[in-house]
Amino acid sequence: MIEFLTYDVKVAALIAVFYMFYRLMLSRETFHRVNRIVLLTTAVASFVLPLCVITLHETVSMPMPTLAVDADALLAEPVAAAEEPQVPLWQTVLPTLFIIGMVATLAHTLWSLFRILKLIRNSEQHPQQDGTTICVTGNPDLSPFSWMHYIVMNRSDYEAADPAILAHERGHIRLRHSWDLLLVDTLTALQWFNPAMWMLRQDLRAIHEYEADGEVLSLGINARQYQYLLITKAASIGGYSLANGISHSTLKNRIHMMLHKKSSSNRLLKLIALVPIVGIALALNAKTVTDVVYTNDTAEAPSVETMIADAIKKAETESTEADSKAITFRVIIWPENAHIAGVPVKVIKNGKTILETETKENGQVSVNAPIGSTVMFTLVDKTKEVKVTKELLETAAKRTISVAFGEGSENFENKPVTVKGVVYDSEPTQTPIVGAIVRVVGSTKGVVTNQKGEFSIETSTGEALLFTYIGYEPEQIGVAQLYKDNQDCTIHLKHTSTTKVYDVVEEMPQFPGGIGKMMEYLAVNLRYPKEAQSKGLQGRVIANFVIEPDGSITNAKVVKPLDPALDAEALRLVNAMPKWTPGKQDGVPMRVKYTIPITFRLDNGPAIPALKDQPANQGPEVVAMAHRSETAKSGTQEEQPLVFVDNKEVPFEQLGKIDPKTIDHMDVLKGKSGTEKYGAKGKNGVVLITTKKGK
Repeated sequence: MIEFLTYDVKVAALIAVFYMFYRLMLSRETFHRVNRIVLLTTAVASFVLPLCVITLHETVSMPMPTLAVDADALLAEPVAAAEEPQVPLWQTVLPTLFIIGMVATLAHTLWSLFRILKLIRNSEQHPQQDGTTICVTGNPDLSPFSWMHYIVMNRSDYEAADPAILAHERGHIRLRHSWDLLLVDTLTALQWFNPAMWMLRQDLRAIHEYEADGEVLSLGINARQYQYLLITKAASIGGYSLANGISHSTLKNRIHMMLHKKSSSNRLLKLIALVPIVGIALALNAKTVTDVVYTNDTAEAPSVETMIADAIKKAETESTEADSKAITFRVIIWPENAHIAGVPVKVIKNGKTILETETKENGQVSVNAPIGSTVMFTLVDKTKEVKVTKELLETAAKRTISVAFGEGSENFENKPVTVKGVVYDSEPTQTPIVGAIVRVVGSTKGVVTNQKGEFSIETSTGEALLFTYIGYEPEQIGVAQLYKDNQDCTIHLKHTSTTKVYDVVEEMPQFPGGIGKMMEYLAVNLRYPKEAQSKGLQGRVIANFVIEPDGSITNAKVVKPLDPALDAEALRLVNAMPKWTPGKQDGVPMRVKYTIPITFRLDNGPAIPALKDQPANQGPEVVAMAHRSETAKSGTQEEQPLVFVDNKEVPFEQLGKIDPKTIDHMDVLKGKSGTEKYGAKGKNGVVLITTKKGK
C-alpha cells in the first residue's frame, strides 16, 4: 500500500504542475475546446507518467567476494530466532486515512448519481426528435440541467419552452459533457487530498458552461436576454455534482467570457510549453540500475585428466591438419571429357560432413580433405566417391584428379599418358598445320605443332585437349578418345572461311578504340546525299557486314534498304571503316556478323519510330540530320564537330571516353542544320548524344 501512496503522491505533484500551467497560460483564452482537452489529457497523463520509468543500466566489474566461515564458532553459538520487524505507526495511519477519504468521495459521487437517476425515473418524460428526452418534475425551484441524453426541468420552464434553455442543455448533451464529469469525479476519488484536483474539476465545469453558452449564442439568440436569463436562474436549486446545469459556475465569469474578444490563434503556441514539462517528468522518474559482474581471479587449475584430454585433442587436430592438403578435382562426362559445372561436392569425415561446395564453370573444385575422409560427387541420381589416401595426396600434388560420369564411366581410369599426333587442314590436300596450339582444357599447359604439324603432350585420360589455329574452328576432344595404346592420332581442323559466320561469340568484335570511337568515326564521315535531301527522303537504313579473323570488313550489304542514294552512303561508310579487333570464341578469332542502323532525318521532317529490340551483334544507332535545302558536302572533314551529351557541351576528345552501354541514341547535324541552331560553332557539324539516364 505504501508503494501505491508513493505513486499517488507523484500523481498529485504532476496534477499540480499541469494545473498551474493551465491557470497561467490558457485560463484567460477563449479556446474552450482546447482548454477542455488540455485539462482532461493532463489529468490522465498525470496518472500514466509515473508508470513510465526509463531505466539506465551501468555495468560494474568487481572481484568475487570470499566468505570465511568458522565452523567451530557456528557450532558453539546457538542461532537466535529471527525477530519480525515492527511496522511504523504512520504506515498504518496514512493508508487508513487515504481509503476513508477515497470511499467518502466515491460515496458522494454515487449518491449524486442515484439522486439524478431517481429524479429522471419519477419525472414526466417527453422524447424529442433529436434523440434527447425532456424530463418534467414537480419541483418549481429546480434549475434546468442535463445528464447524458436527458434534459431535466420544472413544469414552468417546460411550458415556457424557452429556446435558450433548451439550446444550452442540448449543447451539454451534444458535446458529451457528462462523460467528462464521470472521468474527473473518478480521478478525484483517488486525489481527494489534492486541492489542485478539485480546482481542475471546478474549472472543467466552467469550461462546459462556456461551451454551452457558445452553442446558445451561435443560434442567434440575443446575448443580453440570455444573460438576464442566467441571472434569474442563478438562485435556483442545483446540487447534482454529476449534472450540467444552466445555473452552474460563476455567473460573472460566464458573462465576461461572452463579451471577451476571441483569442488569436497564435496563442496556441503556448501549448509547446507542455513538451519540456513532460520531458522533465520522465527524467525525474528515470532510474539507474547497476549490474555487477563478478570476476573469478582465483580459478582452480584444471585437473590432470582434463590436461591429458586437451593434449590428445590438440594432437589429433595437428595430425589432421598435417594430413590435410588441397586437392583439385575435375568432374567430366566420359569419354568426351567435357567438364560439368555446378556439381555438388561433400567432404565426409567419420560420418560427418565437414565441407560442402560445388564445381566451378570449368568443372574444377579445390577442397581440403584429410587422409581417411571421403569426397562425394553427386550428379542428379548418380554418386561418385573418392577415398582420400596418402597416395592420392601425392598424385594431387602433381596433377588434377578427374572424376568421370556417363555410360561406361565405371571403366574410366585416370592414368597419365602421352598423346602424340598430327594436326591437318581438313581440305582434301591434308596439309599439316604448322604452329597450331594444343592445350589441356582448364589449364595453361600446352604445346605448339612443329613444321610437320606434329605434337606430343603429357596429360591424363581424364583430361581434354583443345586444338586451335587462326582461321580455323577450334576442336575439343577427350584424351580417352584420342589415346589408343601409344598410337599417333590425327586431328583435322576446319577452315573458318568455308564455315558459318557467328552472330554472337564470347568476345565480340570491337572498333579500334571502342564504341565511342566508332560513333566518332560515323559522326565525322556520315553525309546526307544531296539528291535525297532535295526529294525530302528520310528513314532508317540497316546494314550488316562480316568482320573477318584478321579484322577486315567483308560482305557489307543493306538488309533494310530505303533509297539507292541513302543505301550507297551507308555501304560507303561501312566499307571505309578501319580494321576491327576480331571476335573470339575460346580465344580463337572468328568470322562475326555485325549490324549498324543508320538513320537519315530532315530537321523539319516527321519523327522516325525508335528501334525496339537491339541484338547483341548490333551497334548503337547513328542519326544524320540535314536541312531539306542543304547542299551535300564532299571531301574529308578536317575540323572537329561540336559535341553535346544530354544537352551539355563536352570537349571533342571526351567522345571516345563515353561508356557505350549508357548511350540511348545519337543525332548528327550537318551543314545548315548545325549552324541554324548553334551558329558558327556548328559549322563543322554537331554530335548530339542522349544517354539512357538523360532520356
